[in-house]
Amino acid sequence: MKFSIQLVLLFFSTLMLSQQNEMKYFSLDVDYFYGSIIEHNRDISHLITGHPTGLIVSYNRKTYGFSEWEGRYNYPDWGFTFTYQDMKNQFLGENYAVYGHYNFYFLKRSLVFGMGQGIAYNTNPYDPETNYQNNAYGSRFLSSTYLRFNYVKENLFKGLGVHAGLGVIHYSNANLKAPNTSTNTLFLMQVLVIYLMSKVILNIYQ
Repeated sequence: MKFSIQLVLLFFSTLMLSQQNEMKYFSLDVDYFYGSIIEHNRDISHLITGHPTGLIVSYNRKTYGFSEWEGRYNYPDWGFTFTYQDMKNQFLGENYAVYGHYNFYFLKRSLVFGMGQGIAYNTNPYDPETNYQNNAYGSRFLSSTYLRFNYVKENLFKGLGVHAGLGVIHYSNANLKAPNTSTNTLFLMQVLVIYLMSKVILNIYQ
C-alpha cells in the first residue's frame, strides 16, 4: 500500500508544474498478451482452467529533463493505460482496468521497466447464490497493479516500433469485501506492439 501511494504521488507531481509551451513527444502502444494465472493460493486452483488473454493500450508522454526528477530517473515516460483481460474461466469472468503508469529505461533505453496502479472492473464477482465459486474477487471493483519488462525498439520506420517482454497483473479488492484471495497473471509474451510517435505542442505545468 505504501508503494502504491508513493507511485500515485509521483504521478500527480508530474502534472502540478508552471505553465509553458514546449515541444513534446508521445507514443501510443498496443499489446496483445497471453499468460497463466499463478497458483499463489490453493484455494484458487479450481479457477485456473485456461490461459488468460488480453489487450494493453497505453498513452505515454516522454520527458526531457525540464524538471530535476526527470534526469534523476533517466527520463522516464508517464501516462495512462487501459487493459482488457479474459480470465478464461467462467467464474472469474473478464476484467477491464485503467491505470496511471511510469516506464523507466535501462541499457541505452533498450530495456523498459513499467509499473502501473489503477482500478479494475470485474464482470462476474463472487455471489453467494449465483457465483460462490469465485472466491478470488469479492467485489465488482478491484485494485490492480501491473509490472512489466520489455525489450523495445522505437521509431524503426516512420514512427513505428516494436517491443516484446513479460509481466504480471495483480487484481485484489484489498480485503474491503470477502472473499479476496485475488489473482496474479503472469503474461509470458506480448506479441503485437505498435508505436505511433508524434510531436505535439502542449501546455504543461511546471
